[in-house]
Amino acid sequence: MGTGHCEKPVWQMGKLRQNQKGGDMKRETEIDIAAVAAVGSKYDEACKRLFQNREIIAPVLKEVVPEYKGSTVDEIIRYIDADSIEDIPVDDVSVRAGQLPTEMGSVSDKLIRYDTHFRAVNPLLSNENLCIHLHIDLEVQNNYRPTNPPYPVIKRGIYYAAREISSQLGTLTEQTDYGDIQKAYSIWICNERVPIKLQNTVTMYSIKKTDVTGTTDEPDEDYDLLSVIIIRRGGESDTPIFDYLSGVFRCDKEKISKYVDIRNNEAVLKGVDDMSGLGYTIMKEAMEKGMQQGIEKGMQQGMQQGMQQGMQQGMQQGMQQGMQQGMQQGIEKGMQQGMEKGIQQGIQKGENLLAILVSYLKRDGRLNDLDCISNEEDRKNLYREYHLID
Repeated sequence: MGTGHCEKPVWQMGKLRQNQKGGDMKRETEIDIAAVAAVGSKYDEACKRLFQNREIIAPVLKEVVPEYKGSTVDEIIRYIDADSIEDIPVDDVSVRAGQLPTEMGSVSDKLIRYDTHFRAVNPLLSNENLCIHLHIDLEVQNNYRPTNPPYPVIKRGIYYAAREISSQLGTLTEQTDYGDIQKAYSIWICNERVPIKLQNTVTMYSIKKTDVTGTTDEPDEDYDLLSVIIIRRGGESDTPIFDYLSGVFRCDKEKISKYVDIRNNEAVLKGVDDMSGLGYTIMKEAMEKGMQQGIEKGMQQGMQQGMQQGMQQGMQQGMQQGMQQGMQQGIEKGMQQGMEKGIQQGIQKGENLLAILVSYLKRDGRLNDLDCISNEEDRKNLYREYHLID
């Protein structure tokens, strides 16, 4: 989710309609969600690996984190501590210096997993004698409106940032130095189910000082310690952050290169290829199957329509000669029109078939079977199980 541009990745395949007995179901998301669901954890892992590259992270920080507004992308890449981008389970009571794990939990707290968790130099507070860091969590959230259970993404972001702050101190004692707390960011890239009025917006939620009585003058760095940034993607936009993320999720290496040099970065290039292939393979198989079914159905419909049309024309021209000529012309014209129409219907049917199967599996809680969809034989067995094909 290939070299150069991806070969028509799944995100460019347009809208998908789901038809079921009892009426039509309105399709809620674009076809990329069906493909992502089909490949399940494999796609999530490919996306996670890609966003663990400093070159991919840096343009996001450049556009949305105030501390990096005056820095170049190359400078931000150097600010990010590559060794702090770790993927190991850890208890928040004992965080090892120099490493930021992606799982945090304690005896009484729920274990949480960060997508990309790292540390980067804060250029506004650091100097040659003192290095102050920002602790950053970067999450890719496909569903802006979670439903099971329903909750606002912003609240989850605040919780993640708060856990990041608590993890910096470990076990509290009489000697705990709260002055050691460094600012935490939780950044959320939301891709789907974003309300139209919120699409292509970026919002930062932070701790701000409000004087209730009198006026105070205290350093911002003493209380400005937690910020959550929500990036809500929508349609095409020339705004740099949305243009860049469009390139990342569409696997458009040329567009990504407008914001960061990835020409010689094998890890980034492979990550882009991995994301592209997972989505494209599933949709290509679905389209091929749909086209084959559509051609067969189209030819059958075309012949039937052609015979009817030919008989009608033939009766007007003369019972004997008219029927022969009319039927022949009608069959040829009907087959041509039917094949064209059938190909279109077949593509739609093939896409619908995959999306319906995914929705059934998710409805029945068969999440482990989602990974099986990429195997053609397993996918056919699931189609038969749900009576989607004979």
